[in-house]
Amino acid sequence: MIFGNLVDRAARRPSGLLGYLLYRFPLGHRPGFDLVLDRLPPEADDRIAEIGCGGGVFMRRALMSGCQGLAIDHSPDMVNNASRLNHHAVKSGRLEVLHGDAAQLPASDSSFDKAYCLNAFFFFPDPEASIAEMARILKPGGRLALVTSPPEFEPQIARFSKRMASSMRFDAIETLDDWMRTAGLETEEMKTTPNAGNLIIARKGAVA
Repeated sequence: MIFGNLVDRAARRPSGLLGYLLYRFPLGHRPGFDLVLDRLPPEADDRIAEIGCGGGVFMRRALMSGCQGLAIDHSPDMVNNASRLNHHAVKSGRLEVLHGDAAQLPASDSSFDKAYCLNAFFFFPDPEASIAEMARILKPGGRLALVTSPPEFEPQIARFSKRMASSMRFDAIETLDDWMRTAGLETEEMKTTPNAGNLIIARKGAVA
């Protein structure tokens, strides 16, 4: 139980000082952030959503484009941390940070140009429902970028922490593609990279 609580505090449902430090300085997530900002950068007139925002570091970078955003996380501590890190954007009304479940997103249908889910999906207990929800909130023609750990990453994560690895999913990129199709999304790009893991970018059809 002690180790399970530690995994929660550090990663699955981060809280306290440990969660703050890991998600305020998420060095291991930077390759995924860089990759997505290169492959699907937000534009100034976009409204974007990030599902599993952690400490708000990716959202802070995304907001530099001039876009407006919604950040969602299931950890109340991460909601608070992301709000503090992006307090100017929150205060100006460019960003809203909400507590929520990826499988029941607190957002309206067809209301976002782009959605991002980076290094969080492997903890979602209902992956298919979560992708369906991300598809639901996208406008027709909107795009989703998802970065998550492939099966190849499991041994190295297990070497770091067997408990961590056992609490994660390691989805094959073909499985992700199948879930995208089921949700009504068409995959535009998918690849596995040595540093970031699985990247998949998919577009919602013109007719929902």
